[in-house]
Amino acid sequence: MNKDNIVNNDSYLIIKHGALGDLIQGLDAFESLRKSFPSAKLILLTSPAFASLAGLMPYFDSIIIDERKPFYNLSKTRKIQKHFHKKWSAVIDLQCSKRTSAYFKWFYKSTGGQWFGTAKGCSHPILDFEELNNRDRMLKTVKMAGAKSFKANLSWLANNHTTSALPFQPNTPYCLIIPGSSPNKLRKRWSPAGFAELSSRIYDLGITPYLVGTKSENSVIEEICMLSHAAESLVDKTDLGQLAQLCANAQFVIGNDTGPTFLAAKTGVATLMLMGGDTNPQMSSPTGNLVGYIYKSDIQSITAEEIINRMKEIGQAVTLES
Repeated sequence: MNKDNIVNNDSYLIIKHGALGDLIQGLDAFESLRKSFPSAKLILLTSPAFASLAGLMPYFDSIIIDERKPFYNLSKTRKIQKHFHKKWSAVIDLQCSKRTSAYFKWFYKSTGGQWFGTAKGCSHPILDFEELNNRDRMLKTVKMAGAKSFKANLSWLANNHTTSALPFQPNTPYCLIIPGSSPNKLRKRWSPAGFAELSSRIYDLGITPYLVGTKSENSVIEEICMLSHAAESLVDKTDLGQLAQLCANAQFVIGNDTGPTFLAAKTGVATLMLMGGDTNPQMSSPTGNLVGYIYKSDIQSITAEEIINRMKEIGQAVTLES
């Protein structure tokens, strides 16, 4: 191998701050690095919100928490700067943000070390992946760094010894509905009325619809349950490991463009994502053999009938017949 074109099998700093969906889409890239360089030290730089999840992953030797404080916070800035002055075989920037470009320019460029990313002047600039799915962009980046391609699974999460058993026994067969999204991106949500109608239609087909989400999404889930008594709320009743278990054993999962929907797709369950004008389906659609999406610039114009018909198309083994 040409060592000028690949990183040494020694130590890597991987940058991926988030969000949850992006972190899940990066699993194939993480798996590819770990299996390609089994003796290498892989260190992940990530946000505080995702440190606990990253700590469960079998890919990284340690986690560095980056609070991403303003650069005028000199004590925090110096703390991060010290990490970039270490002798890395390479830095692999899977975040490719203005902030990580600043890290390269201010903290790393002077070291002359290898950097894979979009930062101007870096040693290994990645290609223009603007219209490429985020999962594929990250996978291509680690392949540029010399890794071979491997596909990840979520057995490390669903079967993790720290994951407690489900505190309830779901009715079977069942599906999961994910009606929430980031509180800063409410326009990515299909309407509660739409999810209520969908829940009732699914229940009439003999499948129990469970609504999953966090406490911050309780109000929207309560509204759906008020509109459709078929829907059952599991708000804040599962951690990520338990959610992965539920997804893996569901008939199918339907959700907005949000992290748990990407998580579902990664478990191998038939998964359908609903997208509106705030999402680029070329870049942000989930990937997998049983995965699909419905995109309309006005997300509210999507109908329950369209969702059920699309789910029939991608579900293969899923029975959705009245």
